Amino acid sequence: MKKRFSIIMALTVLLSFVIPHSSFAGIGGPTSYKYSTYSANNVKLNVIQTSPGNIQLKALNLSANLENTSYIGINGGFFSNQVEETTSMKKTHNIAINNGKPVIGTDKAGNNGWYNSGNQGTIIWDAKNGKFLFKVLNNGWEVNKAVGHNNYWAQGGVSMSLGSTSWKDTITKEKLPNPDGKVQRTAMVYSGTGIYLIVTDTKCTAEAFRGAIQQYFGIKDGSPKNDVNGIFLDGSGSSQMRAYDNNNKLINIKGDSRALHQIVTVTP
Repeated sequence: MKKRFSIIMALTVLLSFVIPHSSFAGIGGPTSYKYSTYSANNVKLNVIQTSPGNIQLKALNLSANLENTSYIGINGGFFSNQVEETTSMKKTHNIAINNGKPVIGTDKAGNNGWYNSGNQGTIIWDAKNGKFLFKVLNNGWEVNKAVGHNNYWAQGGVSMSLGSTSWKDTITKEKLPNPDGKVQRTAMVYSGTGIYLIVTDTKCTAEAFRGAIQQYFGIKDGSPKNDVNGIFLDGSGSSQMRAYDNNNKLINIKGDSRALHQIVTVTP
């Protein structure tokens, strides 16, 4: 019996290394993700860590804010109140594609999740090959070409260029709104095979937000890591998060409670 117990314990330890993202929280908390906080540069980061297979991109079409849904996740790409003529739905200004289809329907015309606002940073999870791709792309056809199949998700935003000394030039080129204003901010970052959804309700500049994220991942400008990168998502009053901590306490970061267009959700 003692020998059998030792074998079981050894297998349990082995599995904890083989499947590092199989369970995230403690007793009573969520099991598909981990919520945590981190503070640096006088910026508090609220972080959802999960596996990319738990991510699904969805459209709310300005029907609700995140707080008033049952979803776990954060706000997504930038958007406006304009109506997309081909779908009669509101426009989203960033790529948001699940398995080859934009978040709004299947019509690939207009701002329905098939296009970025020009060439912008795009995180792609290639589920078929189990790896992340980071590309600066304009549309879903370019995503499909980069991946070569439809078993993926892709979220667009503005490149954070983590570890790069020329990141300011990049956010100018990709037209990050209000980089020097002190507002709430949102990001999506991948590291290794993990995905991190990050929101701060600290009103801060893009530089301070990015700096806190770099400290979280142990990165300095001039020393990038090949397996870590991220994008700025919509900020200000759009910065929202809904999650549960390890004690099953609901975490609601509300922004200004505005209705959202597109969100990044996590399987609970």
